Amino acid sequence: MPKLKKETIEALNQVMSLVESMLDMYQPGYGKKARLILNFIIDQGGIVPEEIIGKKLDLKSNEIRKILQILAEQGIISFRRVASRDKSRQGWYIDTENIESIFINRLKKALEKLKIRREYEMQPGMYYCPVDHLRFTFEEALENDFICPRCGSILEEYDGALAVKFLDKKISEIEEFLKSIGAL
Repeated sequence: MPKLKKETIEALNQVMSLVESMLDMYQPGYGKKARLILNFIIDQGGIVPEEIIGKKLDLKSNEIRKILQILAEQGIISFRRVASRDKSRQGWYIDTENIESIFINRLKKALEKLKIRREYEMQPGMYYCPVDHLRFTFEEALENDFICPRCGSILEEYDGALAVKFLDKKISEIEEFLKSIGAL
């Protein structure tokens, strides 16, 4: 298997940042372990058996298997069996054909989610609990007489201006990047 191009590795690292967050939601610590596994496969430059990954990285086989399956579901890596005359070899490799499209699709999905969140943050009449940091629509606050149902604190009006400013910046960054590569 040929060495990965610098651009492919950069795109892979961008995708991994997104996947890392997703894996940490699934199981805390999986994101960093996934990055270790992925970097090991990149360094090996070919098909890497699961057992070698476990030995070299000192990780449990059931953890490795789960992380590899998640990475495969995301289209980042693939499993392959290669048979030659003297032996059969099987293992995991970086799926370079899909990595760019995965990255672009992930960015587009993230962009849509950020836009939805921005609209939510712009809604007038939002209230929050200063103790529990729970948020309520005007209707929900009214139903609870503007008192937090969890702790009994008085709800305060929420100003989403800072969140909107932050979201606008992130939306703009992603849109500029997608335009620069001709994906938007």
